[in-house]
Amino acid sequence: MSRLPGKKLARRIPAALVGGAAVVALTAGSTLFGAGTAGAAPLDLNALIAQAAAISPDATTAIQQLIGTAAVDQINTALGLPASGKTEAQNFMYPAPTLGCGLDGAPATVTLGTAQAGPNFPSIPWVNADQLRFQAIPAYPSIPKTSGLSVAWMNTTTFKGGIVPLDDMIPILNTPLLSKVVDTGDGKVLATMFGNVDYIDGKSCTILPTVGSFDA
Repeated sequence: MSRLPGKKLARRIPAALVGGAAVVALTAGSTLFGAGTAGAAPLDLNALIAQAAAISPDATTAIQQLIGTAAVDQINTALGLPASGKTEAQNFMYPAPTLGCGLDGAPATVTLGTAQAGPNFPSIPWVNADQLRFQAIPAYPSIPKTSGLSVAWMNTTTFKGGIVPLDDMIPILNTPLLSKVVDTGDGKVLATMFGNVDYIDGKSCTILPTVGSFDA
């Protein structure tokens, strides 16, 4: 006689619940890699994994994921590296009108402005928590020679702000990246980007202000 699927499911649900409860019990009151209360012995990771394996495959998977996450964070801390994470660049509200270096004989073009929050590591560009990396991306297809771009910013949560030049450079080549990482602090940041860029072909572009609102 074939077994009813409902009976199989009924047996699996308690097993999963037991496995989940066991993981909580195994990890409660302990901190990975011995960073718990004073005098606590370092946690035996191999023993923990073996104990989880004796409970269920789900318990093993949960413990392995937990250990992996904690390991990355503690390795970063030990090496003095930024907290791990992944973020995406946020655009300014509109491309900045750019005068003096248009395409195909046109008198103007545009420059895109972005801001990327942290933590963004180990992906490039590296940005720490409570920072924003401002970046200008001109539509004009030439290599920058000098940057006169700046960003004025204000954190509406902390009421801190300032004006910073986008003066990051490519090492050795000394070519402007048209970017800057700013310690804005956590909060909502209002920013405006403006200035000028000179290019190796002799063109000089004036970037009219664009504005944006970003979460840092």
